[in-house]
Amino acid sequence: MHKLLTLGITILTGSTLAACGNTKQAPSKASQATTSSKQQSGGISLANYETIKVALPNLGSATSEAEVKKLLGKPDQETKTTVTGLDQQATQYGWTNVGKGLTGATVTVSIYDGKAVAKGYANASLTTNSKITASSLSAIKTGTSLDTVKAKLGKPNGEVLSGAGALSSQLLTYTNIKGEKAGASVSFTFTANKLVSMTKTGFN
Repeated sequence: MHKLLTLGITILTGSTLAACGNTKQAPSKASQATTSSKQQSGGISLANYETIKVALPNLGSATSEAEVKKLLGKPDQETKTTVTGLDQQATQYGWTNVGKGLTGATVTVSIYDGKAVAKGYANASLTTNSKITASSLSAIKTGTSLDTVKAKLGKPNGEVLSGAGALSSQLLTYTNIKGEKAGASVSFTFTANKLVSMTKTGFN
């Protein structure tokens, strides 16, 4: 029996988003030109990030490592990460060259066997989130879809998406909450795109 992925929570709450690990040598000029052909000159766009599809091997369509690097450019960081359900560690790449839609964020993509198995970003500096109120949060119940939460609350300051279909997990984090003290946040944990828990931290 396949285990549900727990990589999402591990990536966002662990140290794997820190600037650590081994960075590969810079590619040749020709390789750099090819790599950045689809990347916006102002940094990684939200649209390019959202184009990347993740899935466990043989359990869904996933973006190739080559295509990820075309979309996002040369990574700044490289480290190894453990992915539940895989026999070996995946390679996690990190990028800090981001555009306006992801200002302040570090973007990560984990690759296994040449395919993306997880992706995420953390610490995006978005404007104060006025959609998050006691009323809006109370309306979100267990079982609510990930798309519904995003539609109600807007783009999160951080997210991690891993796997696809029944064997998938997702984590959304919102900060910069209107009317709350600095450091207040709310996180939503999903399995197979359905909400399983909500955690509020630092609320008044």
